[in-house]
Amino acid sequence: MYGQSQNRVRPEDMTNEVWDHIFLGKPAPANCAVPPELLAKMRQEFEYWYPFDLRVSGKDLIGNHLTMALYNHTAIWPDRPDKWPRAIRCNGHLMLNSEKMSKSKGNFKTLKQAVDEFSADATRWALADAGDGMDDANFETGVANAAILRITKELVFVEEALSPQSGLREGEPTALFDRGFDNAINIAIAQAKEAYDSLMFREAVKAAAYDLGNARDAYRQACGPEGMNKKLIRRYIEVSAKLMAPIIPHSSEHIWTNLLKQQGSVLTSGWPQGQEPDFIMQRAAQYIEDLIPSMRALKSKAEMPPRKKGAGPPPTPVKVVHGDMYVAERFGGWQEGVLLALQAAFNKETKSFPPDVINRVVEAMKVHESMAGKSEKEVKATTLPFAKLKVEEATKGGLQVLDVRLPFDELALLNNYMSYLKRALNLESLEVHLITDTEALKKASIPINVANVYPATPAVAFRTEPLA
Repeated sequence: MYGQSQNRVRPEDMTNEVWDHIFLGKPAPANCAVPPELLAKMRQEFEYWYPFDLRVSGKDLIGNHLTMALYNHTAIWPDRPDKWPRAIRCNGHLMLNSEKMSKSKGNFKTLKQAVDEFSADATRWALADAGDGMDDANFETGVANAAILRITKELVFVEEALSPQSGLREGEPTALFDRGFDNAINIAIAQAKEAYDSLMFREAVKAAAYDLGNARDAYRQACGPEGMNKKLIRRYIEVSAKLMAPIIPHSSEHIWTNLLKQQGSVLTSGWPQGQEPDFIMQRAAQYIEDLIPSMRALKSKAEMPPRKKGAGPPPTPVKVVHGDMYVAERFGGWQEGVLLALQAAFNKETKSFPPDVINRVVEAMKVHESMAGKSEKEVKATTLPFAKLKVEEATKGGLQVLDVRLPFDELALLNNYMSYLKRALNLESLEVHLITDTEALKKASIPINVANVYPATPAVAFRTEPLA
């Protein structure tokens, strides 16, 4: 390369016939100046590297280098598309803390500086989280610092979970909490694969780290004093290490080799296996997690003494001692009409709707008995938010989402999660009833508007006592 020694192949030796042999597979030219064994090796190198799977480059090169690369390949191999580039990944420019990097401004950071400051894995995490697509990616030092903390906390969790004193529950993971978390792991596997296949690394980090980590935390809270299942937590650790290996290979390798004591490298261990994600189970688990904040808000409101006018004595503080929840078994009224209209438009084979599905719903609801006397604007305002939500859910979960009943038993689900709900809400007692149970309605501490109770939207009545 630098002219300090004689190469075995001279420029004049690379004739058109030699290139035709290497690139097109034509017979080697007679009396070729290139030694036969070297010519065979050159041909072998070409066959090994072509077609190239991916070229990664900047968006500013689309109009020149990348376009010419496509032209060159199609010109050399016009009848061999199997030799053409398989993919090109373009990205924007890299900013630092939302500013364009510039040495003159003093906000320029080299890769070595970033690794020295944050570590290799935290730098990779922040780069993956910087942005997808052709928008300018933004490397944030705050994200890199947060990644250091998150990786460290995860290592501590793994060490404690794998220790003999972990206190994890033995046996098979068959409880409802276990099955919900196992499904969350399967969802993370599927979503991370889709993100990696699309080279959407921010989405991969979201699925493999943030979403899966949140699911682990929710599972830990749901299990309470009984503890998490030992087998299931080990599966979580193994899957998490594999999913995050492309982003934080050093930490994943440490977990895989030193903590899990697995043979070989995590980088060659293969993609984790998982069952098909259960959308209904995911929806049921999300229902519980969404319910708790709203219940807490209602509980706080019940414990807030009413303000008295004038300068009388302050109100007596109270505390909630009991809760009654009321759930509906099915949708009725205009909601039932929307669901029936969506069912009629749904394609079970493709799990999709026609482009004009919302217009169909509006037309059906304009003549629905529940919308009598209402203008088209009022019909849309009432029905469209619910219809759009159900369209989104049905494309994931299928026709069963459009049933007038929930795809899971809301009453049974709440009773199964009863201990978790009481802990999360700090309640002494909690009961769940059907809205059709007239005797239970009579026990409510406040009047219950039956018309406002429908599936996944329960009503609650808290009973309070003076705070001692």
